[in-house]
Amino acid sequence: MKNFVPSHLILSLLPSAFCLPLLFTLILLFIPLITSKPPTKTITILETSDLHGNLMPYNYYTNQPAEWGLAKVASLIAQERAKNPNLLLIDAGDTIQGTPLTYYYNRIDTEAVHPMAVTMNALKFDAATLGNHEFDYGTNVLSHWISQLNFPIVCANIYKSDGTSAFKPYVIKNVDGVKVGILGLITPATSNWVPSENIAGLTFENLINTAQKYIPQMRNDGADVITIVQHSGFSKVPKDKRLASAWLTDLQEWKETGCIPDANLTLELAQQVKDIDLIMAGHSHHDVPKVIVNNVLIAEPSFWGKALSKYTLVLERRGKKWEVIAKDSTNLYVTDIEPEQKISQLSLPYHQQTLRYIDQAIGVTKTEFYGGTKARFHQSQLSNLINQVQIQAAEAAGYPVNISLTSIFNNTGKITPGKITRRDVYSIYNYDNYLLVLEINGDILRCALEKSTAYFKQVTPDNLPTIPEEVLVENSLGYNWDLYSGIDYIVDITKPEGKRITKLQLDGKNIEPNQVLRIAINSYRANGGGGYVMFKEGKIIWQSSTEIREFIAEYIRNKGIIESDIISSGGLQLVPDLYQKYFGN
Repeated sequence: MKNFVPSHLILSLLPSAFCLPLLFTLILLFIPLITSKPPTKTITILETSDLHGNLMPYNYYTNQPAEWGLAKVASLIAQERAKNPNLLLIDAGDTIQGTPLTYYYNRIDTEAVHPMAVTMNALKFDAATLGNHEFDYGTNVLSHWISQLNFPIVCANIYKSDGTSAFKPYVIKNVDGVKVGILGLITPATSNWVPSENIAGLTFENLINTAQKYIPQMRNDGADVITIVQHSGFSKVPKDKRLASAWLTDLQEWKETGCIPDANLTLELAQQVKDIDLIMAGHSHHDVPKVIVNNVLIAEPSFWGKALSKYTLVLERRGKKWEVIAKDSTNLYVTDIEPEQKISQLSLPYHQQTLRYIDQAIGVTKTEFYGGTKARFHQSQLSNLINQVQIQAAEAAGYPVNISLTSIFNNTGKITPGKITRRDVYSIYNYDNYLLVLEINGDILRCALEKSTAYFKQVTPDNLPTIPEEVLVENSLGYNWDLYSGIDYIVDITKPEGKRITKLQLDGKNIEPNQVLRIAINSYRANGGGGYVMFKEGKIIWQSSTEIREFIAEYIRNKGIIESDIISSGGLQLVPDLYQKYFGN
């Protein structure tokens, strides 16, 4: 008998056979749903920091074009907006202080709309935090600037005397459906550098504690991404911080910067606080394209508008939230970039008015007051001039002093023979410091002097480097080396740090540890700036309401003619004689 399938079985299979095409079609439809990846988005965050009032690509001190300024940065911003409109633009502070332009509109023409408000509004910044120098002119000037902004100031760790937040702690911005939380922070060391009356009623709290408080709140408010914009830099740096690759080396190989405790906590914040995606750093003036610490992305965009930090985040949709799956950063530089036309046009009237102000003639000299390294290697005429001004200003206020100290603040400032203008005064004293009379003792003075000598390497007299710069400690800052008038002192850099002051006398007599002294000193140094915490042990006798730079301008105006033989009693003797070695006269 042949095998056969009963007809009733054939009929029972027919419906299934007819459904096969439908089943196959459904499988084809569902396969993409099963195998496709979750949706992703890419957003960009751009950061400026430490602009210090540099709008135009121009150096007000040398009267020369410069490769910096917000007008140049604006061109980079425009290029990035064209590539990806889903971006945020954020500033990390020290914005309204630092050039004759900002001084003029902070101190003289205070009714005008502030140039830093006009230009930042035009660029459509999304948020900014505050830097310590925002408080240099007091809260009235700061509040006036803030009132003109079209974007929020975020700064979580400043509190009023009643315990409430002085500023909005954070904002959450919607960027193409992604909620980006932006927490603002400022270095708590601000109170060390700013006159107390400028921050009356305000307290500056620890960055780490503040971040730990607010980040969970930001998540609860729906933030998909946690970013921190902070005016706080790096407590240590790689050996060659000029190389981008150095910032990706092992932190154990980095060197301490010797900053005030808790001033620069970027690395510590990334190490100790959970749930941070990226940190936009400022304050240190470092060019940092990328650092990765504990999976936290960090960058810093140099200073004065020399660079723009660009952060790129790739996010993936997971349920109802977006999560960061990849991130990167780099710095974009303004070198050879043309200024953006709109920002240049907005800045031009402010720039021109500033030029009229600083080109005012105030005196005459027949000789040169040189600056830079040459002026730091001996008791120079420039340091004598500044110290003489400080001594005279203190005496005029009724507070005579024994001693005065100053720094040579930059490598380009000088006064050349001929007409002296306000520009010259700005070139030799480019900070808005105030003058204080401080009462200290001999022990504090010696500690400060030893601290200052860390500017130099230990050397062997018969094997000195061929150029003066090689005598200096790597990454040392010229304005942290002080020059004193009123005392006789020897700095012997053949000896190790801490044992270099081999002579310290006043009026021909050794200064005793407990001897009471009065010293003319700038507000930055008196408040511990540069790591000179020993001065905070002194007693403030008097503080000016006028900047030291204005005292210098007044001194020159009153004298009419100044000569380079201004000599205050006492002075530095450097061993070996580096001035003679490298400059020979």
